[in-house]
Amino acid sequence: MKRVLVVDDSSSIRSLLGQRLRSHGHDVEEAPDAETAFEQALTRPPDVVVTDLIMTGLTGVDLCRLLRNDPATAHVPVVLLTASGDRRSRFWARSAGAAAYVGKDRVDDLIALLPSLGTPLPVQTPVSKPRLSKRNLQERISSILDGALFESVLAGEVRSLASAAELARLFDGLATLMSDVLGYRWLAMAPDRAYAPIFVHGHPADRERIEAATRAALNAPAERAIQFSADERTTLGEGPACQTVPIILGGAHVGRMAVAPTSRGLTREDQRLLSLVGTELGAPLQMAALYEDTRRLATTDALTGLLNRRAFLDAFERERARSDRHAFPLSVLLLDVDHFKRINDSRGHPVGDAVLRGVARILEKVARKSDFVARWGGEEFVLALPQTSEAGARVAAERVRRAVAAEAHPAPEGPPVSATVSVGVASAEAPWSVDKLVGRADSAMYAAKSRGRNRVEVASEGEQAASVVGALQAPSSLR
Repeated sequence: MKRVLVVDDSSSIRSLLGQRLRSHGHDVEEAPDAETAFEQALTRPPDVVVTDLIMTGLTGVDLCRLLRNDPATAHVPVVLLTASGDRRSRFWARSAGAAAYVGKDRVDDLIALLPSLGTPLPVQTPVSKPRLSKRNLQERISSILDGALFESVLAGEVRSLASAAELARLFDGLATLMSDVLGYRWLAMAPDRAYAPIFVHGHPADRERIEAATRAALNAPAERAIQFSADERTTLGEGPACQTVPIILGGAHVGRMAVAPTSRGLTREDQRLLSLVGTELGAPLQMAALYEDTRRLATTDALTGLLNRRAFLDAFERERARSDRHAFPLSVLLLDVDHFKRINDSRGHPVGDAVLRGVARILEKVARKSDFVARWGGEEFVLALPQTSEAGARVAAERVRRAVAAEAHPAPEGPPVSATVSVGVASAEAPWSVDKLVGRADSAMYAAKSRGRNRVEVASEGEQAASVVGALQAPSSLR
């Protein structure tokens, strides 16, 4: 037996439906409208609410939202009855949290459904509570419906972040939105992508502590980069412990968000807001991540994770334009792994690949943030040094050469393998040509090969550039 609250603004329909349910052993109460039903349910929560979809005043969907948003009735299943099979009505019923949607001409289906809905509670006498005044009831209803509208609008705003296309832009939009609806000391987002940084929004004066707290909260390794968005409008100082929220898409975990609240902490409404954002953010986050995956496949060398040759030349051309505009110097280092063919022949290609990955990691570690590194082809790498003259480039090249020579690269099988590089350096003042500058570095690199390897050679300013194609056809003895 279930305690069923039947809600309909037609007294005849309430009476007929009530009789049918009582004839099957259910305890039935009736209410003529959603406001009365909500008050009755607060006083004595039923096992099931059966309500007409379309009524004068508040609708059955409104009643469903009211019941879902009050802790006393959130567990009560709601069945919506309708004389229409309208698709939009079914959509609103589902989005409001209704347990079922049944046609008025299918009462037998409703009777068959009732035993499976909810868990009957022990028979209770009504709770002795002061009756809500009409004004207080309306205020409570308005508050809950306003909250539902706010959550609906917020969900739409979060979903609109899908147009960001890039993770950094997505996070900027998220921080702007969250700043409008929630006070916090800092906000962080960590996509489930190994290459992606952790994005953090916080006060610049507290950056070091915020970054440490972010790593601890998200259990992030030290090598994972953090991209910090400084904002002096965020709150400084200590506060309650941060809260982490999973970012979900279709039940799958696609990232995490962390929020450090202000001293006032997080209210129950704040907790619901964060949960909503974590659910709605999943699709925009995944779309931005897939966009960046595609872009990485087009611009990144699959073996080393560095820029590929095409992407490097695109970046180099942009840097050339900037250098010309501001009359900055620029230098290029072209590196070739010494005796790489010998490594492949003696230890196998998997070991050769391990060496290339190891050299790539060294270059990334040695390079400045303003530099860009790429795999030029085969066992060759290239490093561009913006705003760097020949003297600075020579120092950087020696630093790279020593770092590579000092490293032993773990091999898939057998002992670690060491390698050295020959480095060619070319520098130029604006204006300059990309092809000529790279060609001069290439010539200098082959000069380093011919003079004993594991050394740095600098192309003189007046030296004619050798063609890149010609350099790649150099004798194998210089490899």
